[in-house]
Amino acid sequence: MSLKSTTTTTPLTILVVDDEPDLVELISYNLEQQGHTVISAGNGVEALRLAKSRQPDLVVLDVMMPELSGIEVARRLRSQTETASLPIIMLTAKSDEAHELEGLGSGADDYITKPFSMQVLLARINAMARRTSGSGAGGRETLINLGEVSIDLEEHQVSVDGRPISLTITEFRLLATLFANEGKVMTRPALISSAIGPGVTVTERTIDVHVTALRKKIAPHSAMISTVRGVGYRADAPQRVEQDA
Repeated sequence: MSLKSTTTTTPLTILVVDDEPDLVELISYNLEQQGHTVISAGNGVEALRLAKSRQPDLVVLDVMMPELSGIEVARRLRSQTETASLPIIMLTAKSDEAHELEGLGSGADDYITKPFSMQVLLARINAMARRTSGSGAGGRETLINLGEVSIDLEEHQVSVDGRPISLTITEFRLLATLFANEGKVMTRPALISSAIGPGVTVTERTIDVHVTALRKKIAPHSAMISTVRGVGYRADAPQRVEQDA
């Protein structure tokens, strides 16, 4: 089945990775109907090779694959400079929270449980594309500095103590939202809306996983992001963190 009425974004080059040929064919057909270019891999080793050589805009990655799992593929993609910021949508046949958290913890930006409709997958891809391209300046300040952490909204770059770090798209948008609202408590639903996007259903626990990963990446300044129990998170300048300590 093809989808002819889905709202499309700028055409992307998408790497589809799954060891089920029929599913790869179905996903590829529907993505191509939306104007996207598709490259495919049937295993994790091939996926890593194609991600490096073809530099896709986004990866749709199955978790359960022989030899090299999608979890390990995601971790390796995140560890390599060329692919560290590559958006990843994971597919899995397991719907329990533990596997979702494992997938997100490995560096995935989004997570879809099989079986799923093509409409859902395309909506997630479109949302991811908007998040990737939606942080232009638009007349706003393009640099946010909080202590020794600096965010360049236009270049999608973050530096800690003067050195660049690699963040996923979701982590970048989370950090930008928290820093832009310095001193203000941001609820989990508000962070979901900002970092994940409207119309995409995720649990509040998903935000917790991303924040945990984000804190590790901005070390030794992790304390700048504090948890407000039962509500959400708040970013504070170093001076306030020291006062509250």
